Amino acid sequence: MTDAKDPYAPLRNRLFLAIWIAAMASNVGTWIQSVGEKWLMGELTRSPLLMSLIETGSTLPMLALSMPGGAIADIVDRRRLLLGTQAWMLIVAAAMAVLSALHLVTPGLLIGMSLLLGVGGALNAPAWQASVPDLVPRDQIPAGVALNSAGFNVSRAVGPALGGLIVGAFGATWAFALNAVSFIGVVVVLKAWKRQPVTTDLPAERFSAAMKVGLRYTRHRRVLQVILLRSGGFVFFGGTIFALLPTLAIHRLNLGSVAFGLLLGCIGAGAVGATFSLPRIRDRFGANTLLAAFTTLFAGGLLVLAFVQHTLPVALALLVCGMGWLSVLSTYNTGVQLSVPSWVRARALGVYITVWGGAMASGAAFWGWVGERWGLHVAFAGAASGMLAVLAATAHLRIQALHEPLDLTPHRLQPHSPESIHPDEGPIMTVLEYIVPQERKADFQAAMREVRRIRIRDGAVRWSLFQDLARPEPASCRFVESFLSSSWGEHLRQHHRATVEDRVAIRQAYALTADGKPRIRHLIAAWDEPVSILDRILD
Repeated sequence: MTDAKDPYAPLRNRLFLAIWIAAMASNVGTWIQSVGEKWLMGELTRSPLLMSLIETGSTLPMLALSMPGGAIADIVDRRRLLLGTQAWMLIVAAAMAVLSALHLVTPGLLIGMSLLLGVGGALNAPAWQASVPDLVPRDQIPAGVALNSAGFNVSRAVGPALGGLIVGAFGATWAFALNAVSFIGVVVVLKAWKRQPVTTDLPAERFSAAMKVGLRYTRHRRVLQVILLRSGGFVFFGGTIFALLPTLAIHRLNLGSVAFGLLLGCIGAGAVGATFSLPRIRDRFGANTLLAAFTTLFAGGLLVLAFVQHTLPVALALLVCGMGWLSVLSTYNTGVQLSVPSWVRARALGVYITVWGGAMASGAAFWGWVGERWGLHVAFAGAASGMLAVLAATAHLRIQALHEPLDLTPHRLQPHSPESIHPDEGPIMTVLEYIVPQERKADFQAAMREVRRIRIRDGAVRWSLFQDLARPEPASCRFVESFLSSSWGEHLRQHHRATVEDRVAIRQAYALTADGKPRIRHLIAAWDEPVSILDRILD
């Protein structure tokens, strides 16, 4: 078995192994805390809505902060960012332990503190996931992502069971305290990581510009949009299981803290069981068949939760749901990582996690409301039906990156000789003139549609293509392409962002011209024109 197909290959990398073990220990602490939060909320209230709002509180920050977190992770040292977010979560968990020990916890405070922990998680997640390619070769990225998911789900299997024992024996305070301690190992390993800085002769990218470029890239990258749409639909309906399972276990099945923890652990156990067979299943049947099969299995598990009131069948259904959750989301996560180049990877993951967090937070609140108004059986059955409906509606939108490898390596082209222009000067207008034979006109216009997507996706503020009414020759026509960059430094960055695949598409358009290449000019704004706040927002 080659390293590319070996699911354990990344573990031979000592740094990846150390970070993986430390993260798994920290995730065990997180799940111990989750049991403590939900058990404590179950003691304070019987409301399914308040219970589900813990899930909303912990995931809502992903909606607001994952995209900024991704932009920050792309322009600063990811190791330093990870150290900061881990320290923040340590402090919040320690504060929860203190408040619990002083018996000051209320439902509102519990939801608020889970939201503060979610802030750290939202800023941490894009940088953490984007670090996988920093630790392993490209052909091991799917295995690295799967192992990260495996570690998370081993924690999900062990953590809740351990959390149930701790909460039952010592109370929720100790669950919060152990979570605080679990972050220490991650901090120690991250401090020992000597991450190689990315060297570039370009000026540092600014946060606001990085955000705009990340959103613009997502808007013009269809393969990424497909993943976002399909994953958001799956999480909105699938997240019901995490929002309503505590109410089902504590108030419908009448389980104690240990049995509740074991029931939560069944989800993680199912995910672990799927992890090591996932690469072989994906290779044999393809990503899209896998997504359809495991989404259907997950919906079947939700139907069992809706209509069965016995612990053993519920536990088996949760094992199946755990397998489906890991298989589907690991496939989407890998698809994101393989669909975008390195310069925008953390921002793309930030958008993905934003969609994930928004779907999870809104789904938890919505299905909690449904469960409180019409009962848990209606909520679980409605979620299963909705999941199958979304699957049927999006089945034609296929995930490409896992079975059609894309060459997203940078195209190493020196775009310009050294200039005396300051990187902040601009805007810069790039003008390209093409002479196109009349018989190739339609093909050229079609090819330039892809060129437009590439220019805007890589940072152009505006783009246009015009045909000159005066023909240069009887059998030819002249086209003028122009695109605007916000500054000289941003224009240089666009050259560095171009991938091998991008250059192939651009050369295909150039090949349709009479000369095989355009005449290129660069123009700089003659004066600074005031820009209104509305124009800045629209840009």
